[in-house]
Amino acid sequence: MSGAAIGLFLKRWLLPLLTFGITLPVWFFLAAGLWLWWDKTSAVRTAVDKAVTELVAGAQLDAMQAELNEERRLRAWNDGKADEARRFADEERSAREAVETKLTQTDAEKRKAENELAVLQDRVDGLVDQQLLDSLHNR
Repeated sequence: MSGAAIGLFLKRWLLPLLTFGITLPVWFFLAAGLWLWWDKTSAVRTAVDKAVTELVAGAQLDAMQAELNEERRLRAWNDGKADEARRFADEERSAREAVETKLTQTDAEKRKAENELAVLQDRVDGLVDQQLLDSLHNR
């Protein structure tokens, strides 16, 4: 085949096939496919993919670290509130025990006073007790 035959073949068969298309010629799609294939295997594309992967992984690690820090902060706050509630409960319990003790003592003092009053009321001699006499201001 001579150069003229090759030129004629290219002009009659290959050129119409490559330029056939509705809106874009077929050679455009072939070139785009070739570019995508070459770009996928290039070192630049591999380096970009690696950098993007590292960037995304770094962002995910930062997000996880921020979430962990926030959870630790919330746990510390919850522990503080639990300690505060426990302290309030202990104070309330000790106050309740003090009131019960005071109430028991008051009841015992009341019974003692009632007994003393009953003893004084049972006396028929009409004499005043020396302690009562000493407690009067104008005697």
